Formats: sequence, C-alpha cells, structure tokens
Amino acid sequence: MMSAYRPACQWQSRAVLMRHLRVHVRNWHTMLVPPIFEPLILLLAFGVGLGRQIEAFAWQGIEMSYLRYLAPGMLAYTAFMIAFFQALFGAFVRMHFQKSWEGQLTTMVRLEHVVWGEALWAASYATGYAVVLGCVLAVFGAFGRLDLHWQWLPAVVPLLFLAALAFAAVGLYFTAVVPTIDHMSLPFFLVIMPIGFASSTYFPLPDIAVLREAVQLNPLHHLAQGLRWLLVAGRFTWHLPAAAGLCVGLIVLLVPLDMRLLRKRIFGEA
Repeated sequence: MMSAYRPACQWQSRAVLMRHLRVHVRNWHTMLVPPIFEPLILLLAFGVGLGRQIEAFAWQGIEMSYLRYLAPGMLAYTAFMIAFFQALFGAFVRMHFQKSWEGQLTTMVRLEHVVWGEALWAASYATGYAVVLGCVLAVFGAFGRLDLHWQWLPAVVPLLFLAALAFAAVGLYFTAVVPTIDHMSLPFFLVIMPIGFASSTYFPLPDIAVLREAVQLNPLHHLAQGLRWLLVAGRFTWHLPAAAGLCVGLIVLLVPLDMRLLRKRIFGEA
C-alpha cells in the first residue's frame, strides 16, 4: 500500500510538476489574469452588489455583511473547484490529446510519478489561485470594505493545499473512468454541484436534519465553516481538523485507486 504514496516524494514526480509549471509560466497571461479578475468580479457582483440587497445578514448569531460571510467560502471553493477541474480536464487533455503522458513514460518517469505529478500540480495551482484570491481580499480590507482576522490568512494555506490535493485525487478518478471528453459534464453534475451547493460556501445551509447529517461527510463544508470561524470570529473550531481528516482519507483511498484505474486504461493492465 505504501508503494502508492512513496513516489510523491521522488524526483520524477517533482519533474512532472515542474514541467507543468514551465508550460504554464510561458502563458503568463493565463497564470495572472484569471486568478485576479475572476474573484474580483465575483466579489463585486455577489459580495458588494448582492450584499447591498441583503439587510441584517447574520451567521451563527454574528451580525456581518454578506461580503464578510462570502470571503472565507470563496477561499474554500477555489481550492475545491480549481484542483478538481485541473485534475479532470487538464490531466485528461494531457493524457488523451496532447500525449504528454506518453512522452513522459518513455523516460525514467513511471505512471505513479505521472499521477502524483498531476495531483501535485493541480493542488499547487489551486493553492496559488487561492493565495491570489487572498491578496484580492486583502485589497478589499485595505479599502475598508472587508474586516477579517488577517493574521490567520497565511496559516490556512497548508490546509488549502491539503484540501486541493484531495480534490485533485477525486478529479483524477474521473479522468480514469470517463470514456471521452464529451462525458465531462457527468462529474460536474454528480460531484461539483452536490458538493458545492451543500457546503456553506456561498450561503448558509437550511436547518434540515437530513442535510445537517449529510454535510458532516463533506470536506468542503468543514473547510468553508472552519475558515469562516477562523477568519471572521478568530476562533479555531473542530471543522478544520475534520476537513483535514476527511481530505487525508480521500487521498489515502483514492490515490491507489486512481493509479490502478489509470494503469488499466493506459496499459490495459488489471
């Protein structure tokens, strides 16, 4: 079992990660423009625009602006969405259309290194995206539009990376099982929408018993709630270790499964 995780620390996996980074840096505009302007547009549209229409917004008995509620949720959702899509669409294109995996496998790189390189790249990219989002939030704070416990913002970056790595493992699972790129909408409706909507990222969940029990298994819900308690109220709650534990569980369960399914898909081996 440990053989599935050992390649994560080997130089071949880092080489795959650095290859993706070099390709991405060449297209600098795709590296900088979306992470800056996408959250800026969302914060202006939802946090400022919609927030003005919401009076007396309260969360856990704390009166606040909707923008203040939204900001931690956006950090959690960014780690989830960017890592999942990078491991799904990006990895599938590199595997199936660009034949990047085929070229890497003709070198000293083995399939487990390719898989870990993809997962680490998706997690690193999503974490970088979240860091840029944090800088955008800080600009809102500098102009007096957002009040958070800013000292905790750098401390949550490792947890965002761990969460992104877990969500990347989920994305790689679908990369291994979807037959064509035309079927990519299935993971979106089966995974992205249920997890995203039942996560307290953009709005508080209704107090329904079944939903309240179901979201306890949703790592994105715990990540969003934990970040919100930390950044809004300055309190470390059980949601953060719960999110970390669920993410570690996803990595432990899915990485060996991803490797087995991808090995079968690429080499025809069981």
